[in-house]
Amino acid sequence: MPAPDTAGDVRLWVDRRFSMRGAGVVATGTLSAGRIAPGDRLEHEGHPLRVRAVQSLGRAVPAATAVARVALNLTGDGVAAVGRGSVLLTPGRWHLTDVTDVRLSTPALPPARPQLHLGATSVAAHVRPLGDGVARLRLDRALPLRVGDRALLRDPGSRELWGVTVLDPAPPALTRRGDAARRARALAGVTGRPDLADELRRRPVADLDLLARLGVPAGGAAELGLVAGRWALSRARAEAAARGAERAVRAHDAAEPLSPGLPPAVLAGHLGLPEPLVRAVLRPPLAVVGGRVTTGDTGLPPAVERALATLEAELAAAPFAAPTADRLRALGLDERALAAAARAGRVLRPGPGIVLPAGAAAAAARRLATLAQPFTASEARVCLGTSRRVVLPLLEHLDRRGLTRRLPDDRRTVAAPATGTLAT
Repeated sequence: MPAPDTAGDVRLWVDRRFSMRGAGVVATGTLSAGRIAPGDRLEHEGHPLRVRAVQSLGRAVPAATAVARVALNLTGDGVAAVGRGSVLLTPGRWHLTDVTDVRLSTPALPPARPQLHLGATSVAAHVRPLGDGVARLRLDRALPLRVGDRALLRDPGSRELWGVTVLDPAPPALTRRGDAARRARALAGVTGRPDLADELRRRPVADLDLLARLGVPAGGAAELGLVAGRWALSRARAEAAARGAERAVRAHDAAEPLSPGLPPAVLAGHLGLPEPLVRAVLRPPLAVVGGRVTTGDTGLPPAVERALATLEAELAAAPFAAPTADRLRALGLDERALAAAARAGRVLRPGPGIVLPAGAAAAAARRLATLAQPFTASEARVCLGTSRRVVLPLLEHLDRRGLTRRLPDDRRTVAAPATGTLAT
């Protein structure tokens, strides 16, 4: 027998449960891995339990280390539900599942509804053969399973037995025609020994936290593939995802030239990946700019460029005389075109319906600095040569940018120096 994992996670199958006067509930079982001491916290069906005392071979011990027969004096909200066949677990370290893929010990198939025996637990199962000695079990009750667990299937009628080895306690769904055969081929070389490289090869996206709960050590994942937080991809899938991301962004840009780039969350949906992995697979020319994944090509369509050139020429003499909505429509600058121009830094939009040259904020601050400080909105309107429709949202924009400061009496002062470079 292999040496027990004395530092492993506790999974104690309860084979007896009774009550003692003055002590309360006592559960017994065989500790096959880990260590249990008084004061430890365990979990049963999601309910927390506390170990009050530990006995081994009839004697109280300060701690029991695998392998050992143990009797645990338990307390907690879920203690009343503990009985024969229950399982006590290290909290947060196990994956409870009612679906698992297994390898059968013999070519003969078990019946469709055998009993699964594992530890001190027996649970009814439904067997779906996948091929090549691999089957999928659906259990009537979720159990904490790990890769490499060994169990028995028993035919309640004939009492015939089959040995099974757990290959994957978190298998993918079989929803399409031929999925069962493809799944059998994917598991053909799987032995039941935890293997991180094999898990990365088989899983489209590997959840390292889940793999740890399945008994697959996640150390070394960065050497085997791409890791972002709790998520990992094989190198081959990371390369394919990088190419897919660039194709998706370029296809979007071709269809929506006025809205280049995709938000990372949208791109994650296109690729079927968690957002942290999407950011990790990006490579030049892709980059996250302004909350969108872009190719770096911020050029505007030729028709928009021509309209902006006309607008810039018209505003050259009076930069604060914002064009009317009718003029913008005549130039072909609708809301989407103006939004794209603003993202590209070609225009300033201090408020709804107000379009000014890109450097209008700094230019306005410089002009307003020539006024006697503080100044009113009316004085600012005259100084800038514009209308009240434009000056009020422009002043509020300058306030937000910190170029002007609004006083309690609604007058303002220029906060930035009149000379030198001002932010646009």
